[in-house]
Order: sequence, then C-alpha cells, then structure tokens
Amino acid sequence: MDEQQTQVQTVSASKTKMAIAVGFLGLAAFAAGFAGLRTSVSLPDLVFVKAGTTTEEGMNKFSITLQNSGKTNVSSPFILNIKLGDQKNIVKKLKVLNSVSGNNKGSYENLESETGSFDILVKNYNLGRGQSTTITYWFVIPGEYEADYLPFTYVWDTTNVVSEVNEANNTYKGKLDIVKMGLVKESNVVYEVVTMDTPTSTTKIEQIDLITSTSTSSSTVTEQLPDLIVKDFIVDRTNYVGMKHFDIVVKNIGNATAIRPTGMHQNFGTFVVQLYFLAEDGSTITTKWLSSDPYHTSSLSLVSGTELNISEDVQITDAIFNYSKKIKMKVDWLEGSVTSIAPFTYPGKGYILESNEDNNELTKNLES
Repeated sequence: MDEQQTQVQTVSASKTKMAIAVGFLGLAAFAAGFAGLRTSVSLPDLVFVKAGTTTEEGMNKFSITLQNSGKTNVSSPFILNIKLGDQKNIVKKLKVLNSVSGNNKGSYENLESETGSFDILVKNYNLGRGQSTTITYWFVIPGEYEADYLPFTYVWDTTNVVSEVNEANNTYKGKLDIVKMGLVKESNVVYEVVTMDTPTSTTKIEQIDLITSTSTSSSTVTEQLPDLIVKDFIVDRTNYVGMKHFDIVVKNIGNATAIRPTGMHQNFGTFVVQLYFLAEDGSTITTKWLSSDPYHTSSLSLVSGTELNISEDVQITDAIFNYSKKIKMKVDWLEGSVTSIAPFTYPGKGYILESNEDNNELTKNLES
C-alpha cells in the first residue's frame, strides 16, 4: 500500500499539467456545446390554434389563427398557403382580410386561382411569445363542384423564412361535409323568357343562366375546437401509508388539436385535472389536483381523437379516503390557491377553449 501511495504522489508535474489542460478543454467543449444547444432552442414556433367556419351574408366565412409558442419573436413575414378542394373539385376565388395588426384590420384582397391553392403573405407577422395572428376569408363553392366534402389544407411558412423550434408542425388539414356544415354553394337557375307574337315582333324564347348563392343548410357552423373529457379513471391503494395511485385517461373528442397555453406555469403539463373527494350527500370533503407530464410530447398537445394517460400517486389520509363515497374528476380545471400561480387562460372556462365546456367531469362511486 505504501509503494502504491508513493507512486501516486510522485507523478510528474508535466503529466499533471497536461491532465488539467485536457480537463479545461473538455469543460470548454461542454460549455460551447451547451451554449449551442441553448441557442438552438431559443427560437420562435408557429403553431395552429383554431380554425373558424361559419356563413355570413351568403358566403362561407373561414378563418385560421396561428400563435407563436416559441421563446423568441417572429420577425420575418411568412406565407400562409390555403388549399380548398381536391384536384378535380376546387374553389377558385377568395376574399381575404389580412390584418396589418390587431388594431388595424387593413383592406380586403380578392384572390383567384385555377388550382384551388392560394398564397397569402401574412401582414401581421411580428409576433412575440404567446401572440397570435388571424387570417379571415370568404368564398362560395362553385356550382360545378361535384364532391360532397370540401377538403382544406393550411400550410404556413412555406418558404421556411422563419427558423422554428419545430418545423414539422406547420400543417393543419381536414375535410367538411358540405351539406351537414351548411356551406354556401352556387346554383345554376335557368329561366325561360318568352316574347309573345305582336304585330311588330315574333315569338322568341331565350334561356338565361343565373348563378345564385344558396346555402345547403340553414344551420350556422361553429369554429373547430378541441373538446377534452375524462374518459375513465382508476384508483388503487399503494404500499405506502397515506398514498393512493390514480390512473386517469383524458381524451380529445373535439375536431381540433388541444394545445398547451404558452402562459401555462412551467410546473404544469398540457392538461390539469381537479380531484374532488365527495361525501355520501355529494358535498366536497377535500380536493387535490393532478397534471400531465410537462414533456409528454414534443409539441405539448393532444390531437383530435387521441388519448393521454395521467398516472400519479396522490397523498390522501386513509380517514378521508375511507369516508369518501365518490370521486369526481374535472379536466382542464383547478381550484384553490394554486390558481394564483396558474390563472385561467379563459376565465370561468379553464386553460383550453373547447367546443363543449360542460362535459369535462366524470364521477364514480368509490368501492370500499
């Protein structure tokens, strides 16, 4: 042992200096890499927020709202491409409201395309973190449009002038049932003009084609939004005193993606669930809350028709748990002091705007 200690203590000074130098070089390289990583993620990110579909004054009125969910500003004008229809059936004319800013609506533009594809240079592009821009446009489906559905595709930043955190989330598409959605379509009406015989004229029959706009339904179409529900939940006892395990299934049954609000506190995921422990008479004994993993997906969103599982242990005393007869879950909701650090994005509704705000709860009897 003494010989080994002596050997360690008599390592040459030159080797020691070399080891220190290599160590500093390694730290420098690591620091440089970390700095590069920080630079790479400090970028804007244009994401889809919502799409609106309705009718107004004999025309279809559509809109799309984009938001900057990144960490830095969008400072370059970018192109939004809108495609309406398939290769055979297309919409050829749009009237577009391309606002310069939130306070300046700007003027209307009339666009035409033989392919159903329209490029719009977004004027309200200077978006800070959490800010959004909306493009609104009007059109009538041509009378020669034969399909029952209207496919649509939105692609933004088509020329990649904006360097983003995620370049793979710049598309949103779907299709609408023309009749069920009550979309306005041109119709060809033929009138016969008959001139009777008179001493100065002869009988004359003409056909005049008049193009009129008709709505396929009298209903008004609502905008496309997500809709979150608690599909199911399970409560299990654990091996730890005062702890119970919860498995909660959240599903988006809406027709749009549920996106994490940019102003959400860093300790919360995309979705929060309020737990209510209820007595036999339905009164609340106590409440708890759970949150999805803040990093469950790279985009912090839940696509229409998909589910997310929240699996966590909750601290609750056996006395309260045994006294409780029911448990109620409410997704996209919080109560109590925690709302002071995570205030609602939409007061009285929650953090994510939904098509139905009245179906967020699920109550189950608690088995003894």
